[in-house]
Amino acid sequence: MKMAGQYVFPDPDDRSKNDPCIIVNNKKVLGIYNQAHPDEENMQKVTPKVQEWFKGKATEIGWDESKFSGGQCILENNFKK
Repeated sequence: MKMAGQYVFPDPDDRSKNDPCIIVNNKKVLGIYNQAHPDEENMQKVTPKVQEWFKGKATEIGWDESKFSGGQCILENNFKK
């Protein structure tokens, strides 16, 4: 049974100029993706489809940069705004 709201997308405003990045592990990436797509079968691996959705969502929320290294995503706030 899935719990709604278990995963929260990281907020770029929670970062500071001295600590601008956060690494989102593959479990959380998948949790956020699966939570946002309840009508689809749960993804078990961080595929290109998951990566593209996650990067788009990061941009929409206000992250300046997002890149994947394996199944992990590195999010960065550049504080240029």
